[in-house]
Amino acid sequence: MDRSFGACLARHPVIATMFGLEQINTFVGSVAEIGIVANVELRKLAPVIATLNRAGKFAIVNIDSCEGLSQDKGGVEYLADIGVASLVSTRVATIQRANRAGMVTMQKVFVTDRSTWPRSVKALEQSDPNLVQLMPAPMLTHMAAQDLKALPPIIASGFVCNQTDIGIAMKHGAVGVSTSDPELWSLDPRQLKG
Repeated sequence: MDRSFGACLARHPVIATMFGLEQINTFVGSVAEIGIVANVELRKLAPVIATLNRAGKFAIVNIDSCEGLSQDKGGVEYLADIGVASLVSTRVATIQRANRAGMVTMQKVFVTDRSTWPRSVKALEQSDPNLVQLMPAPMLTHMAAQDLKALPPIIASGFVCNQTDIGIAMKHGAVGVSTSDPELWSLDPRQLKG
């Protein structure tokens, strides 16, 4: 994993999730150092990334939610060209392309019940991401310790609503959490460790 990403995550394990452009300025003014950019139109993405890079923020682009990029095989290269160092996707092939491009990769995995877990593990073995975005976060408390140890570092996401949820996720093995709640983006990092 990229050292600067790891350092940012160690300093502040809350990752801001922004849907659209409305929360970009809030993220820039927050303590959070890493942000997931989702639902941004392709033509507006480059200026957003430039703004975040200038602000010293580490941007992860949710490529699946950016219209015009998600199904385009050249999408990963485009993101690299505009200064994106990291992306998140549910797709194995996209993660593999981003790995080859030297990006920090995060694969989003939805765990709805025990029957979906083996498929998720197989997909992770194929794609070999740097991180796993495990959704929903409360599932961490129901996962076997050996299953969690076999995974890349986990970012818990979904139903992260307060500081207690963050603490529970960290206690159960997450190295960070992602949330769209701006109030959680500036929590004191010393209070977040599980």
